[in-house]
Amino acid sequence: MSRLTDLLAQAKTKDSQLGADLDREFKVLSSRLPFGLNFERHRPEAVELPQRPIRKGQLGRV
Repeated sequence: MSRLTDLLAQAKTKDSQLGADLDREFKVLSSRLPFGLNFERHRPEAVELPQRPIRKGQLGRV
């Protein structure tokens, strides 16, 4: 269990209505946002190839 779920469980024991409200909001947010190792958006790598000839239709950097 994560620290957040432990805190939610503690909130439920002290105030069941508050704990249920927080748990519902947490589930809404966690369904929208990716968690874990893939939290960063992918950015393509930029590799310089100075000796490669430029061809029509290739993508590149100026």
